[in-house]
Amino acid sequence: MASGKLTPRQKMINMMYLVLTALLALNVSKEIINAFITIDEGITASNNNVIKKNNQVMDAFATAAQADAVKAKPFQEKATQVHKASDDLYKYLEDLKNEIVRKADKLEANAKIPAPREIQKNDDYDTPTLIMCGDKQDGKGFKATELKKKLEDYKVKLIGFVADKDKKDFQSRFDELINLKDPDPASKLAKEEKKKTWEMATFYHTPVVAALAMLSKIQSDVKTAESQVNNYLLAQINAKDLKFTDVEPKVVAPTSYVLTGQDYKADVFLAAFNKSSDAEIVVGGRSLPVENGLGKYVDRPSSEGVKKWGGVIKVKDPEDPTKVKEYPFEAEYIAAKPAAVVSPTKMNVFYIGPENPVSISVPGVPNNKVVASISGGGGSLTKNPKGTGADYIVKVTTQGEATISIIADMDGKKINMGAQKCRVKRVPDPVAKIAGKREGPMQKNALIAQSAVIAELENFDFEIYYKVTKFKMSLYPKGKDPIELESNNNLITANMKAALSKARAGDKVYFEYIKAVGPDGGTRSIPSVNFTIQ
Repeated sequence: MASGKLTPRQKMINMMYLVLTALLALNVSKEIINAFITIDEGITASNNNVIKKNNQVMDAFATAAQADAVKAKPFQEKATQVHKASDDLYKYLEDLKNEIVRKADKLEANAKIPAPREIQKNDDYDTPTLIMCGDKQDGKGFKATELKKKLEDYKVKLIGFVADKDKKDFQSRFDELINLKDPDPASKLAKEEKKKTWEMATFYHTPVVAALAMLSKIQSDVKTAESQVNNYLLAQINAKDLKFTDVEPKVVAPTSYVLTGQDYKADVFLAAFNKSSDAEIVVGGRSLPVENGLGKYVDRPSSEGVKKWGGVIKVKDPEDPTKVKEYPFEAEYIAAKPAAVVSPTKMNVFYIGPENPVSISVPGVPNNKVVASISGGGGSLTKNPKGTGADYIVKVTTQGEATISIIADMDGKKINMGAQKCRVKRVPDPVAKIAGKREGPMQKNALIAQSAVIAELENFDFEIYYKVTKFKMSLYPKGKDPIELESNNNLITANMKAALSKARAGDKVYFEYIKAVGPDGGTRSIPSVNFTIQ
């Protein structure tokens, strides 16, 4: 509790609470009660200081938003949400403290809550225990559990405002600051005192004054977490500001891959140059229109291949406005015919029954601008929720052929990107096996030990399962009449095993007329299996 990235103030609070809790376990004296009151008052005063600092941070966000709303406003909105979540949880904790005091001193609902030193039942164990942990051995299901859930949600909410690259660091900070783990099962607390949950370890058999100090400490943790996140957000306002030491021309295009008939667009600008720049950008002997310091270049290729272009950026020398500096630049893009890519993940076949994964994309076009549809084969096409934006699931019901058609949205225009035909086939018939074998010699006891006839697909890419629904066993003893028995499921019946127990070496056993049902719901007749008893 007193290590890691906590502030010195937080480490002191945590350490003092540990010491007093240990003393409390030995003997509750008036001095210890007063010590807890002193700790609670100290934490409350410290909390007020943190709250003031957090409010000052919010004022800093407001000032930044006034100076540059575009850059600062998004961070200010996040900080406001963090601040509100912190205030709501802080108030909830304050209400818990008031509830404990009110019930311990048997105060009226509208009575004024006394200061910690004025509480009559400061050493009351029962009231905090019943409110926070109830009468259950694990202490769960009462206010302590409710508080734990709110703290867990609070940590998750705050980490949601942090950039992905920093989430791990903040998760570690918050897990140490607001530790909600159950005690180590091997610890004295869990083994001897039977406090095996966070709820019990924190609030069980705790006098009023200690419960109030603990809740004040948690309030401190909540406000400290708010401070860490909002200071982080405040720093992010200027974190992405670039520092330039030189200038050079830049060409930025949304894509360097376009289709014939489609516009190629690019932004041409001088890096580290401001929006009010009066630079002249010349391409092919003509000046480009300039908007906010960015030259707007548009070209429409009429043939395939690599298209090279370039020009020069002319800007006044800041040291001598009478002179002009020139910065030549070159760029290129690729023009290609319309084309779509349809790649069945397994093979160029859709099977009836299972979900057929398929990837559909158009080079140079974002996945959210590609619309795919299917016709034929009784097919349906849906996005794969577990995949990327290019992953789909195809389901088909009728043998034959299915066609996937693709439309791409390019600059607001719907362009047909072509289609791909795929065969629609039934899933192959499975084969029957017993003990992993289809035929050959088998020990009698080994055969009797088997419980069922299994149907499985061999050398097939999909994980598809068939279930045997019916079969017939024929036993041909030497010199005796054959024995025929039926099963209406996949199980080898007791009668079958009894017949097999009387078989002798050299007797033939056939499992035939086997029926199995697969994912398409159809019943398949599959080849028999036969064995010679050893």
